Amino acid sequence: MMNIEEILPELFGEKRVYYCQRCLNHGLREKRKNHKLSCSFRFCQCSNCIMVERRRQLNSRLMQIEGSQEDKKPSPTTPLTTLTMALTTSSEEDQMECTSQSETTNESSGEDKDDGKPKERRPNCQRCAQHSVVNRLKGHKRACPFRDCFCAKCQVVVERQKLMADQIKLRRRQKREKNNLNSEREAPMTHSLTPSPTG
Repeated sequence: MMNIEEILPELFGEKRVYYCQRCLNHGLREKRKNHKLSCSFRFCQCSNCIMVERRRQLNSRLMQIEGSQEDKKPSPTTPLTTLTMALTTSSEEDQMECTSQSETTNESSGEDKDDGKPKERRPNCQRCAQHSVVNRLKGHKRACPFRDCFCAKCQVVVERQKLMADQIKLRRRQKREKNNLNSEREAPMTHSLTPSPTG
């Protein structure tokens, strides 16, 4: 069954495509949508797939902590931490596993269609977000009022950040290895095209 976005993609503009992190760990690019039950690596216990599962658990733990705090102090409006965490968590995932539709069709210009400028990521400080404060991350790390906070939420945030850094290193290493492999494949072809001196 097709969804409306697949039937009429022009109505939805440029669409982001998310890929299964477990498959990416093993060199495959499988779209994440409707993939979970058919994933060949859903029970994989390699160290890279364990990182994916651990990150899921950390995100879930943050939501549980937040939920238990909301139960203690009911409020009529949605707390800022829920909204901020949802936005920043998705932007962190975007950095790791999201590609625009144009990138998948080899048009990786990275430019915004309106003004031709590249889209700028503007992440917020996750520690501040857990305390209902919004601060841009850039240039903020040393001045963060919660940099030495050891509350449960901040501990989970720090652990998640370390885990994400490891995942980003893994993706960069995979990209480097893929580029090296591609350049090795191209090298023999260029040598075979150049005429050899006959003596």
